[in-house]
Amino acid sequence: MRMDYDDFAAELNRSYPKTPERFQQIVSQEVCAQMNRSKHMVQKRKLKFYKALLPIAACLILAGSTVAAANLPVFQNWLNGLGINAGTAEQLIVHSGETDEKISMEPETVSGVEQEKFSFHVTDAYYDGSTLIFWVATENDYFDLSDHVYINEIDSRLEYVAETEEGSGVYECKVSVVNQELQRADIDFLHVKVGVYTASDEKSDYTFTVESDKFVSALQNDGTVSDLDFGKIVSYTVTVSPSVVNLHLEWEVYEEDMVQILQWGGYILEDASGKRLTDAEWLRSCGSSVPAYDEDRKCTTFTQDLEIVGFDSSSTTMKLIPVRVQWDADGSMIPDSEVILEDRAVTIDLKK
Repeated sequence: MRMDYDDFAAELNRSYPKTPERFQQIVSQEVCAQMNRSKHMVQKRKLKFYKALLPIAACLILAGSTVAAANLPVFQNWLNGLGINAGTAEQLIVHSGETDEKISMEPETVSGVEQEKFSFHVTDAYYDGSTLIFWVATENDYFDLSDHVYINEIDSRLEYVAETEEGSGVYECKVSVVNQELQRADIDFLHVKVGVYTASDEKSDYTFTVESDKFVSALQNDGTVSDLDFGKIVSYTVTVSPSVVNLHLEWEVYEEDMVQILQWGGYILEDASGKRLTDAEWLRSCGSSVPAYDEDRKCTTFTQDLEIVGFDSSSTTMKLIPVRVQWDADGSMIPDSEVILEDRAVTIDLKK
């Protein structure tokens, strides 16, 4: 028997109910981020196709009058996104004009033979233990980096390369520091090595060094939270900096409804002064493992990773306050159904 469209749609809805709106929001955020990354990669690959036609002797060099990255609109948007930490972060930026010499990216010498030299200059650099951002100026629109960046010989992860403003010739390069030893190290210089593509299929290692007393380490702490009536945090680790707070939680939860509430990170965050942020204000990303029921301990276990922006990095504590919401039959959140579970709040110590 052939099913018409309406019957087919109804059958789909019965067989595959809609996911909760909170989950859809998180997926939508990640999809948008991935689309932006993909769009950027496509644009870079398109540029590579045309740039391959350029003379190999084309020299990419910083004009002395290039505007500082801190004055570009896209950078200001990033700075504004740090909320209360924006002022602190801005003070950590090292401008090339503050150093004795221009910060040049030079090709690394391999086996005593210097590679063919292309010139790049770093206009500004920012480092806070969790994040390295450096801005590279060129007179040509060809600029691409490999995925790994070495900071003081430690492998770190390139997040993106993007032109700060169309036609500016200044590219923002963001790197996440993932090594815990490097995160907490007190340093007064950065030696950075990165693979730079000088043609569509040619990559050379370039290095630059920045010395400054502005560089700071990220704060780290760990602990447990066991005085909860619905479960406990077996362990947590937290890294705190002006650019981002990374929080890893290992949960044991005794109440199934609390698993659903906690899993998607719908928290209100409160700092030590009482200032609160909703998840729309602080959430950069939330990841959770698949919950597993432990028959022996009669609890559900899962891990959770929160990437948090805009939370006061000088706060001594972070309170996570769960929020319960109600869903309709279609899986959409019922307006004004939020209930803030003050009695289920969890306090994380950010400093020892």
